[in-house]
Amino acid sequence: MQAPATPDNEIERLQSLIASGLLNEQPDAGFDRFTRLAQALFGCKISLLSLVDEKRQWFKSRQGLAATETPRDVSFCAHAVFNDKLLYIPDATADQRFADNPLVTGEPAIRLYAGVPLHSVDGLPLGTLCIIDDIPRELNTLQLTLLQDLAALAEAEIARNTLASQATQLERDKALLEQHRQRLAAFIDSSRLATWEWNVQTGDAIFNERWAEMLGYDLYDLLPLSVDTWLKLVHPTDKAHSERLLQRHFAGELPFYELECRMQHKNGHWVWVLTQGKVISRTDQGQPRLMTGTHQDISERKANEAAITEAYSLLQRVCRNAGLDISSSDKR
Repeated sequence: MQAPATPDNEIERLQSLIASGLLNEQPDAGFDRFTRLAQALFGCKISLLSLVDEKRQWFKSRQGLAATETPRDVSFCAHAVFNDKLLYIPDATADQRFADNPLVTGEPAIRLYAGVPLHSVDGLPLGTLCIIDDIPRELNTLQLTLLQDLAALAEAEIARNTLASQATQLERDKALLEQHRQRLAAFIDSSRLATWEWNVQTGDAIFNERWAEMLGYDLYDLLPLSVDTWLKLVHPTDKAHSERLLQRHFAGELPFYELECRMQHKNGHWVWVLTQGKVISRTDQGQPRLMTGTHQDISERKANEAAITEAYSLLQRVCRNAGLDISSSDKR
């Protein structure tokens, strides 16, 4: 007995079979139509729509056979899948590849076998539509053409099922993505964070409304948006520091870009902003392409820090005037 060989594209073929959503599913009336038609049209004992996975051929639809699967190593259909063309055997007992096959010497006593490969939407063979009889039979050219025509219709049903399954999964993924988006939006809203996205290669930038509000603007007032929009509002002293941090992040020296900078409010005063971000994609040459991050108004924190510093400075002056040394307590 000649065992079926393994196709060179077996990994991709099996991935496509799994992605089709057909394997191990319940019987489908849509596919039963093709096996019933094949059995009636050719007057054969058995008609199958088989799917060949890693270790077996599993029957998505079957007529005239009780078994739901057989091992791949004795499968006729696996030979058709390997060669990816019609496999026609008028008498298996006269074919040295199959004469001692247990499906020939035992039940279902295969003599006639004719199977046409069925393909996925991306053109990979998944299994076959086949007819089987327990007596040797010759099929003429018209009969073989009709079997291939019927297989083409079965392929269309496979494509329809696959696309429907993928559409259902896409809807599930979209619903899950929307849940994640809502959670993220709720987190951003509760944290009072502003968000930004920057195409480093083009200079194009996206800022949300909260960032504009932080500086006393409506986002519309700042259109068109680009990295220059941000740079025009940053304190001149902080621009150089920002550039140094960006270059270190781009070079991989810093895992994140983080900067405390002053940005000019519409009314003229300076707002302290914590800017954080990270490169999330790079060009084929390794250059930064897309960077995203957040802005957070930290003016209150900065004011508190300044007040604490001023209070401590005042305390030091008072202590010096009183002849007291507080340096030892500082060290403790």
